Amino acid sequence: MKKAWKVAVVGCGGFARGQYLPNIRSEANADIVAVVDPIEETAKKVCEDFNVPVYYTNVDDLIANCDFGIAIDAAIIQEHYEINMKLLKAGKHVISQKTAAPTVEKLTEQIEMAKKMNVKFVCVPIHPMRYDLNLAKQWIKDGVIGDAYFAKCNMSHGGPEYFQYRDVNPIWFYEDGAGALIDMGVHGLQIVTTIFGPAKKVACMAKITCPARMVRSGSFDGKVIQTDKIPDQYVITLDFGDNKMAVVDTGFSQKASKTPALEIYGDLGTICFTEGYMTNPIPEVYVDNPEKGIRGWMKPMPGVKIPKKLKSQCCCLADMVDAIEKDRDPVLSAEHARHVLEIICKIPEAIKSGTTVELETTF
Repeated sequence: MKKAWKVAVVGCGGFARGQYLPNIRSEANADIVAVVDPIEETAKKVCEDFNVPVYYTNVDDLIANCDFGIAIDAAIIQEHYEINMKLLKAGKHVISQKTAAPTVEKLTEQIEMAKKMNVKFVCVPIHPMRYDLNLAKQWIKDGVIGDAYFAKCNMSHGGPEYFQYRDVNPIWFYEDGAGALIDMGVHGLQIVTTIFGPAKKVACMAKITCPARMVRSGSFDGKVIQTDKIPDQYVITLDFGDNKMAVVDTGFSQKASKTPALEIYGDLGTICFTEGYMTNPIPEVYVDNPEKGIRGWMKPMPGVKIPKKLKSQCCCLADMVDAIEKDRDPVLSAEHARHVLEIICKIPEAIKSGTTVELETTF
């Protein structure tokens, strides 16, 4: 058996504890050798809970003192760029939580550094790896719904203070460099660009719907926080050229919803996503076959080419290890992440001008 890859996790927040740390050893031939968190008590507790041998309170000490090959950057959004650059310069393979950088130029720096150091650089979210989304892409390719030309994506919830248990003040989600667009919009934008490819133009409207919010769980339960610096609700429209377009409804302003997370429309039908994607569901399909005189909803069989099912959101580690060992590109490309980031960065311009803004990057 090959020697296990040594993995370090930077950032010991809720996502790392829920998705990465419990699954590293089962997703790939890998072991957790260290964690990093600026709060020493948090890092020490994670070591105890997940049987990790050592912790550090900063990335510099990790790089200087620890033997590891892969790093997962799960720190807060505003710190990703600095952390990623240090790790890449040290010759480490890096998986970065979203978004990997605040600007297209800084993400390009990371891409170029990864190439220079001959390491793999993966940017999540994991939507291009999804079982249900890959089923839909295959159906579209096979013409099941005819010419697929429009997608609607609802990627919203009630806010990080509303439904997620937190022992850390969630106010940072509402500060510059974070926010609903970067925390949630990145998912919707990655999903629709996974379906239709790179977008050519973007337009958007946005509002601050709730200028103050109350934390509903954890150590800060009952605390009222000011959330009036940046919009918390966005309606984004994307033009993909030809006859293709998409709408992404995203934000922190939906306490609950029964709207499908995603629908893809074609001239011969619709693909509808209503179940959580980590359950590996088969989407519903509406088929209109005028030649046979048949139309209606169905739950199709997976088909001949069945995509890989997901076990956890740490699936990106399994793909990275395979990409390193086979010297191939990872599924979650940094170039795709850069295109999504360009859309995010140009949305404020689109909002301010009230116009459609051209996009330059591709993947």
